[in-house]
Amino acid sequence: MSLMKKLSHCFLAVLLMLTTLSGLLAPQVYGEEGQGQAPSENSLLQSIKDRGELRMGVSPDYPPFEFITMKDGQQTVAGADIELGQKIADDLGVKLNVVTMEFSSLLSSMEAGNIDIIISGMGYTEERAKSVDFSDGYQNDEQAIIIRKDDAEKIHDKDSFTPDMTVGYQQGSIQEGLANEQMAHVGKHAMQQLPDLISALLTGQIDGVIIDSGVGGAHVRAHEDALEMINGHFKLEDDNSKRVVMPKNQPDLQAAINQSVQEVKDQGLMDQWLDESYDLIISEGQEQAEQGVDWLSYWPYYWNGIKMTLLISAVSVVFGLTLGAILAVMRLTENKILSGIAMAYVEFIRGTPLMIQVLFMFLGIGGLFNVPALLSALIAVSLNSGAYISEIIRGGIQAVDKGQTEAARSLGLDRLTTLKKVIFPQSLRSIWPALGNEFVTLIKESSIVSTIGIAELTFQTRAVTSITYQGIIPLLISMVIYFILTFTLTKVLNRWEKQMNAKYA
Repeated sequence: MSLMKKLSHCFLAVLLMLTTLSGLLAPQVYGEEGQGQAPSENSLLQSIKDRGELRMGVSPDYPPFEFITMKDGQQTVAGADIELGQKIADDLGVKLNVVTMEFSSLLSSMEAGNIDIIISGMGYTEERAKSVDFSDGYQNDEQAIIIRKDDAEKIHDKDSFTPDMTVGYQQGSIQEGLANEQMAHVGKHAMQQLPDLISALLTGQIDGVIIDSGVGGAHVRAHEDALEMINGHFKLEDDNSKRVVMPKNQPDLQAAINQSVQEVKDQGLMDQWLDESYDLIISEGQEQAEQGVDWLSYWPYYWNGIKMTLLISAVSVVFGLTLGAILAVMRLTENKILSGIAMAYVEFIRGTPLMIQVLFMFLGIGGLFNVPALLSALIAVSLNSGAYISEIIRGGIQAVDKGQTEAARSLGLDRLTTLKKVIFPQSLRSIWPALGNEFVTLIKESSIVSTIGIAELTFQTRAVTSITYQGIIPLLISMVIYFILTFTLTKVLNRWEKQMNAKYA
């Protein structure tokens, strides 16, 4: 069999195994979504009814509208926006599937067809209206600024901020536009998660956080001794109300959602849901204040994150090693076409950020070919790892003395047999240390997949931060866990390296 055919068979085997894994692993994604292509004009409502499921995208760091809490020992997303989504799903006669991800990924995920609607405290802007449609407004809050109590005497509204101060806001939000337009002279700092902004404010990294007054109240209650909220006195030209966001040109769906929103307003349901959410937040806060935060009670979050992190790392190592070996052989072959393809692939993958690759795989390829979120993450990380591992293997093979190849060929061994039986075993001694470092790096780099809602360790750390309103301690716990994982793996790999050196000494 020719080298080209063998390589083709290897690629087919890898693709087959990845396809099989998609069915086995998809249920382990927190808030897993059914995926599909972007809907055609005015077809989404019927698609939702045919599917029997409404996929709603949220960023669960926005209490009391959406936040993660524990219910019956299980993680769940709660809040007024979730209740609104449930109301809409009930009115449509379908079940609700809440899909969690970072706020800045919501619009692009809906554009790719991964979710049907967005209910995540999102308001109308002219820029957004170019690519999506909005429902009628369901809640209108003032735009406020959270500051430290120590600064209350010198900061009264947005005009009190001086050029040497810094204001923070959530990336991609209305607050970002307000800061750029009405606080142009002030330093600015955008972050993905609101709890991170509050932590930055508490530690003095920034001087204020622009936020909806309804959301800000929850954070101030959690830190009432250190923070307070003031009216920003922002000039709001457009309707500032929160709205349900949906794809363009879906009038039937828009009409159905508007009917549900109107019923919510007529019956005063939003105020009721907000009160219930505040009661839940306050009760959890009082329990923490009276008993202190029992960090052991959040161990299930971290344990679930550890399992997902190890799963992603292990699968990516296996397929990355397989792909890396194939690419290394292609680079070393005398066939210029194969060598050129492998070189181009390696250079392209190593020249682009892993986060961009993960997002592209999830939002682009995933949306076109119905690839689940977890499988999208596994493919992206495996493809990235394969490029780096291929260079490690190629370097190790080339480090073997050329005389070994000449001796093997003189004994009548063909090129592939020489590589497999003579060169590669000798190259393992130089390959192993760098390969071990790549394995350790994969555990840490797996945190990037949290951006698409995969509940690995970093994602679960965010969940704990959202529940406890504590920013530093959850991060510290996560750092310790990552260190234990990587330190343990390093020691195991070092032991194997010593055994290998003793064997080939």
